[in-house]
Amino acid sequence: MSDERLWDAFRRPVHPENRANLARQWAELPAEVKNDRQMFGRQWEGCAATIGPMPRCDFSCTACYLGSEANRVTPLSIDAVRAQLRDIRGWVGRWGNVQLTDGELTLRPTEEVVEIVRAAHEYQLIPMLMTHGDSFRKHPGMLERLMIEGGLSEISLHVDTTQRGRSGYGVEASEAALHPIREELAEIVRTARRRTGRELRVAATVTVTRANLGGVRDIVRWKLDNNDVFRMLSFQPVADVGR
Repeated sequence: MSDERLWDAFRRPVHPENRANLARQWAELPAEVKNDRQMFGRQWEGCAATIGPMPRCDFSCTACYLGSEANRVTPLSIDAVRAQLRDIRGWVGRWGNVQLTDGELTLRPTEEVVEIVRAAHEYQLIPMLMTHGDSFRKHPGMLERLMIEGGLSEISLHVDTTQRGRSGYGVEASEAALHPIREELAEIVRTARRRTGRELRVAATVTVTRANLGGVRDIVRWKLDNNDVFRMLSFQPVADVGR
């Protein structure tokens, strides 16, 4: 955070724009959820996500929420992505959180991903790039470029046994068998931080099914051993998409 943003946050913990957003969102909530435990509209403006920047993915995960037509959908133009980010800024407010996601955004040319990250910052949003991380393995230095040229400071890396298509890996029987890829990605993060001298906050996401529920303990233990890399660990249920 820059000195200017830090000083502004000290002077005005809740910016007038954010305060107005909170009031609007609180007013729009149904009466039955307006209670003392409700954060939305009072202390939090929510988190937004992009739709359409790159519908395609080079994985074919068993728990994927994308439709069968995703790989044939044309990605949005940069201008269209910018327009979407501008709309998101109107919803989540100043320095609100936005997930840069869809299918696998890193399949776009790196220059375009850099431009999308920059655009999010221009609209005073905090972008988190959601990715399976394989592009960072295939294209050394890509993460560093996103950090230096785009100002990327947050990513989420998704690794679990529901994934299909990762380079060098087939169908793994257990989550523990994926620890080598987790270690490889963790080292990529450490290297990027060291080479750029910049902060990079990293989350880890895992899809949990009945098949890999028993591996959750192994994942947690591994993450605790590598908590210098990961700030957050998110377990997500399988999306209900009618399969």
